[in-house]
Amino acid sequence: MRLRPLFGLVALGLSLVPGWGWAAQAARPAFDEKAVASFYRGKTVRIVVGFSAGGGYDQYSRVIARHLAKYIPGNPAVIVDNMPGVGSIIAANHVYNAAPKDGTVIGNISGPIVLEQLFAAPSVQFDMGKFRYLAVPISESYMLIVTKRTGITKFDELRGEKGKQVTLGGIPGSTVEHAPVLVKEVLNTNLKIVSGYKGTADVRLAMDSGEVDGFFNTWTSSKVTSLDKMKSGEWVVLAQLCEKPMKDLIVPNVPTIPMIARSEEQRLLLKYGTSTPNDFGKVYVLPPGTPADRAQALEVAFERAMKDKELLAEAEKGRLEFDPLIGNAVHKLVTEFLGMPADVKNKLQTVLKTPVKK
Repeated sequence: MRLRPLFGLVALGLSLVPGWGWAAQAARPAFDEKAVASFYRGKTVRIVVGFSAGGGYDQYSRVIARHLAKYIPGNPAVIVDNMPGVGSIIAANHVYNAAPKDGTVIGNISGPIVLEQLFAAPSVQFDMGKFRYLAVPISESYMLIVTKRTGITKFDELRGEKGKQVTLGGIPGSTVEHAPVLVKEVLNTNLKIVSGYKGTADVRLAMDSGEVDGFFNTWTSSKVTSLDKMKSGEWVVLAQLCEKPMKDLIVPNVPTIPMIARSEEQRLLLKYGTSTPNDFGKVYVLPPGTPADRAQALEVAFERAMKDKELLAEAEKGRLEFDPLIGNAVHKLVTEFLGMPADVKNKLQTVLKTPVKK
């Protein structure tokens, strides 16, 4: 779990990065505010969200978009454009290759698609190491959620050949699909995975209709979209994919990764395959080649917007949490992840290339 940086240290260019202690970030270079304002004045900045409307990514981006413009020199209009598909890989490809590299297009993509790059998936047409990172509003942890109608109340009921079977919805390229594949193959659980959904909003509809029994989703997203179902017991939480329990999870005694893993190898596979990539989950990026002064201005704008009292008040009403990472701190997380131990990478590659039903 990431600890919150102290404000004074952030002002000094320091942040707490998981596993590194206090790490110095490069001092921000100055930028020509007048030149940046001249460029942005009268223009529109587009946030391309890699998931469908109504999901957690979409809701965060729409709140941020409503407050970002006043912190960008020149005060351009800021709009949200949904481009769902393949766990945000379609949006990432678009931002990296096709979008203007002038600072008018920002991608909001899923950090876990870094796994697809790591395994050289043919759909990946970007390099996560080369995006210009602006911010992550909050690091997240995933939960295994099933509906009450399954009759399952404990994770161990899924284990082994005689375990009860549940059907889970998957979003290709995302933790919503990586997690059930890993839990199925690594922990020998009786999961059936139906792939091809474009966003968690679509999976929730499939749960309501009985098409699937559940899914893996974050607590930050679930309490925004489905808190009533969790409070009523209509949704049952069987596991949380994090090293330590989530502090504010309303469901008690939900097992964590160390509790469901039965070996150190299993723990590491779940950690690198599900937990660590979500430290930079709802990430905002610019394509490589974006002019440095505009990129710097946008990074500063994101940092200021996510401290804005009006934004935070709106976020609280919508049950959206903010505990942001900014710029270089995000890039360091991505770089460290791409350098994971070779044996873990090879085993993850083998497991996550298991065919999933479309």
